[in-house]
Amino acid sequence: MEIRFGRRKLCIDFGFPAMLSLILLSGERAFLLQTFLVCILHECGHGIAMCLTGAGLREIRLGGAGMQLFAETAVLTELQQLLISLAGPAVNLICALLFQRFHAESAVLHLYMGIFNLLPYRSLDGGTALRIFCTPPIFVSYVFSAVLCGLLIYFRLRNPLLYLMLLYLTVNESLR
Repeated sequence: MEIRFGRRKLCIDFGFPAMLSLILLSGERAFLLQTFLVCILHECGHGIAMCLTGAGLREIRLGGAGMQLFAETAVLTELQQLLISLAGPAVNLICALLFQRFHAESAVLHLYMGIFNLLPYRSLDGGTALRIFCTPPIFVSYVFSAVLCGLLIYFRLRNPLLYLMLLYLTVNESLR
């Protein structure tokens, strides 16, 4: 589905409502709504940075793997790319600081979202920022994934979604 707002458009792929439905069926709705709002604030950070850097916002795409924003400008400078990619995690980290005193659950969600998106995978903001400074070899992500997986096992974290996300990021990294 595609909705136009002047020159901008919002695209909703089939995977987005399908994934959202599965998530809503699987857990506590208030927590999931809160998580969704954290994601929206993250993407708003990217969108605001696009507008402030002159890149402009052309399209918002909602899909099964999350949200993506696309700039109007086809070619971005390294500084624009860096500012745009770090703006989303920056919004989350700032919100984590602001919410820590009066809404700890939101603060933790923002902290996790900010840190998660700073991981050094090319499909995440941290990987985009790292790629601007250097082109890390692909084995860096494999080593990082192995260490992170080891830490999850060591601390006995038994959340299968964490392991699936780690597997997804590692496979996605090797396909790029």
